[in-house]
Amino acid sequence: MKQMRGYKGPVVMVFLLTVLGGWHFMDTRTGAFASGNLWLGTIYGWLFFFAMVFLLILAAGLFWKKWPLEVCGALAVCFFGSMYLIALPPLSAPDEISHFASAYGISNVFLGESPVDEKGYVRMRLEDEFLQNVNGASGMEERVSLGRTLTEKTWEEIRAHAAGGFVSPERKEMVSSVLKPVKTTPVSYVPQALGITFARLLGVNCIILAYLGRFFNLLFFAGMIYGAKKVLPFGKMTVCGVSVLPMSLHLAASCSYDAFIMGMCFFFGSYCLYLAFAKPVVQKRDVVLLALLAAAFGPCKMVYAVLLGFALLIPVKKFGGWKNWGISAAVVAAAFLAAMILVNRETISDYAVGADTYVSWAGEEGFSIPYILHNPRVYVRMMYETLVHQGDEWALSMLGESLGNLDPVLSVPFFVLVFLAACLALLGIRRAGEALYLSGWQKAWILFLAFSCLAGLMTAMMVGWTPLSSGVIEGVQGRYLLPMLPFVIMTMKNDRLVRTAGSDEKLFFYMCVLDCYGALRLFSIVSMRL
Repeated sequence: MKQMRGYKGPVVMVFLLTVLGGWHFMDTRTGAFASGNLWLGTIYGWLFFFAMVFLLILAAGLFWKKWPLEVCGALAVCFFGSMYLIALPPLSAPDEISHFASAYGISNVFLGESPVDEKGYVRMRLEDEFLQNVNGASGMEERVSLGRTLTEKTWEEIRAHAAGGFVSPERKEMVSSVLKPVKTTPVSYVPQALGITFARLLGVNCIILAYLGRFFNLLFFAGMIYGAKKVLPFGKMTVCGVSVLPMSLHLAASCSYDAFIMGMCFFFGSYCLYLAFAKPVVQKRDVVLLALLAAAFGPCKMVYAVLLGFALLIPVKKFGGWKNWGISAAVVAAAFLAAMILVNRETISDYAVGADTYVSWAGEEGFSIPYILHNPRVYVRMMYETLVHQGDEWALSMLGESLGNLDPVLSVPFFVLVFLAACLALLGIRRAGEALYLSGWQKAWILFLAFSCLAGLMTAMMVGWTPLSSGVIEGVQGRYLLPMLPFVIMTMKNDRLVRTAGSDEKLFFYMCVLDCYGALRLFSIVSMRL
C-alpha cells in the first residue's frame, strides 16, 4: 500500500486524462456527425487507446523496470511524437511545405535524379503535386498546400487521396513543382529525404510519402535525444523535459529542419559537457566528432553557431596542454568555417557588403547591417521594445501555443502550458543529495551563450524580416529558443535551493500525460472545424 501511495500522483494524472479524453471524444463525435465522417471518431478512439498503452509502457519503464533515462526519453519522443504526427497532419508545421520540397530534392539526389529543373524548382512525381495544390488551382495565387489550415476537410482530403495506397506508373512521372529548396545545408534534410526515398521505392501515394518523411525525421530526433542523454553526466531530465514539450514534438514530427537543429544542438552541448566533466582525456576521435557536428549544424541557422562556445567549457589539461588544445580548436573551427562558406557564402557576402533589404511581406524597405552600425540607439531600443512586448508570447509559443502554421486555435490550453513550465522549473532545481557540476563562471558562460543566441536571432530577423516602419523586431518565434533551453535550465541548480520531494521521473511522466491530452484535444479541434 505504501508503494501505491507513492504513485498516487501519476495515477491521478492518468485518471484525469481518461476523463478529459472522454470529454473530447464527445467533441470529436459531434464534429463527425455534423460532417458525416463518422470514421473520425474511430481514429480518435485508436489515438486514445494507444495513448493509454504508451503511458503504461512508459510508467513500467520509469517506475518498475527502471530503464535507463536515455531509453525512456527516446521512447517517449517516438511515442508521443507519433501522436502529434497524427493529430496535426502533414505540411501543417511552420514553413513545412518548403522543408518538404527541400527534402524531396535531396531524395532525388539519392535516386540519381536531378534535384531541380533548369529554373530551380524541385522536381517531384506527378502524384506528389497534390500536396502543394490540394484544390487543383492553376494559378499560383490560388494554390493551397495540404495542412496550411487544418480543418475537418483536411482529414477528408487525406482519406480520399490515401485510398488505394500505391501509385500507378503514369503518376510516377517526374514534373516540376512550384517550390524551390530552402538555401541551407542539405544535411539537415537527410532524415526526411530517407523517408521520402523509401516511400518512392515502395511506390506508395503522396500521403504515405509525407508521413514517412515526417516519421524518419522524428526517428532522427529521438536518436539525438538518446545520444545526448547517454553522454550527459548530469541534467538528463532537463533534456527529457524539453524534448517532450508540445512544440518540440510537433517540430520533430514534421519535415522541418528545426528537428535537426534541436537534436544536433542538444547532442553537441551534451557531448561538450561530457568531455568537460566525465571523460578524463579528450581523444582525437572526440575532436573529429565535434568538428563533424559543428560542420553539420553550424550553417543550418548561423546564429546557433554560438553553441560552439560550449567547447570552451572543456579544461585545457584534458587535451594534454595548450598546443593540443590549439590544434583541436583549429580543427573544429576550420570544419565549421569551411561548411559555413560552402553553404552560406552568398548570405555572408550580402551581409558583408551591406546589401539593401526589401521586406516583401510589408512591401517596404527593411533594416540593414550598415543602418544598425550607424544607428546603435535605434538597434538597442528595438531590442528592448521587442523583449518587453513579445517576451511573453515567445515563452508561451516555445512551450506549445499556436501550433500548426502558427494557428492560435491549435493551441495547448494555457493551464497546461503553466503546468509544463512548472515541471521544467522543478526539473531545474537541485534534488537533495544531488552533486553540483557547474561552477559560477560556467553558468555565466552558458547564460552568455544563450543571450548571444537570442541577440543573434533578433538581429537576423531585424535585418531580414522587419520593415523600417516597425517599432519592434518582427518574425522572432518562441521555437527558435528551444535549442538552448535545456542548458539554461541546468544553470538553475545551486546549493541554496533544494527540492526535497517529487522525483524527476514523476515530473517527466506528468509532462508526457499532458502531451497526450494536448494531442487528443488538437485532434478533436481539427475534427470540429467544419
